[in-house]
Amino acid sequence: MHEPRVEFCGLQAPSSKLQAAWRPSATLATLRARSAMVDRVRRFFTERGALEVDTPVLQDGANLDHGVQPFAVAGRFLPTSPEHPLKRLVAAYGQDVWTLAPAFRSGERGTRHQPEFRMLEWYRVGWDDARLADETVAVLELITGLGGGTERLAWHDAWSRAGLDPATVGPADGFSREERLDLLLTERIEPGLGRGCWTVLTDYPASGAAQARLRRDAQGRSVAARFEIYRDGIELANGYHECVEAAELRARHQAELPAHPGCRLDEGFHAMMADGLPDCAGVAVGFDRAVMLGLGLRTVAETMAFAWDQGAGG
Repeated sequence: MHEPRVEFCGLQAPSSKLQAAWRPSATLATLRARSAMVDRVRRFFTERGALEVDTPVLQDGANLDHGVQPFAVAGRFLPTSPEHPLKRLVAAYGQDVWTLAPAFRSGERGTRHQPEFRMLEWYRVGWDDARLADETVAVLELITGLGGGTERLAWHDAWSRAGLDPATVGPADGFSREERLDLLLTERIEPGLGRGCWTVLTDYPASGAAQARLRRDAQGRSVAARFEIYRDGIELANGYHECVEAAELRARHQAELPAHPGCRLDEGFHAMMADGLPDCAGVAVGFDRAVMLGLGLRTVAETMAFAWDQGAGG
């Protein structure tokens, strides 16, 4: 006797592979732990006077950043971070704000990357990058449960500690100098950062300023008022003492345009800059990475209810 074949809307029943593909990426225990982490973050910012806000999932212009490619959808752009709308809120109301928002980056996929992820981002009016770095470590400790203290390490000193000299790096093999610096940082320097403590990497070269203001370091070099925070070789946060010079920031974004075909400037953001962004500092934390670290998981996909491959059921 043959078993009857089950039909779904006139179609043959899906294969066992497709049946399995609908299942979530994260375990129920992981989702419960992640929810508790979100609750702790929400209490942290409520107690410290920062306002939780929602930001748009489609933007009229792209957030142009070195090495980051946005998705274009129906003539608009998915945010690579909620940076631009958050700064517009800071400019409009002079209010500290934070959000835990979806972010999207084309082509980013691996154990620590997903094309869609969650960004924890916040801005403090009147703060600089050093003060914000301290608060960011406190937030990361709250999420992950990890302590161990903090070391501050200048970008140039990190290269020296790894036995490398960035001054000797030039363009080669079709890569620009900046691209080769990024590659060496990822492969030779980052794995040694944050071992047993939080490493706050500071004073990036001026070429890596993105939306940070510039200043002089102890050696008189022009450096970015920017920090990144690492633990166990994993980059978790990227923060700036924000550039408030409208013309300077527009020039940086225009210089980035050739590397982002099909993109255009976010003119709403630049109109805000022309009216004036208050002195402030902002930081973005890869929330899924922090969850991964805190729970001892191998990939960011394991922290998500549905990772990229499960988003459409297969």
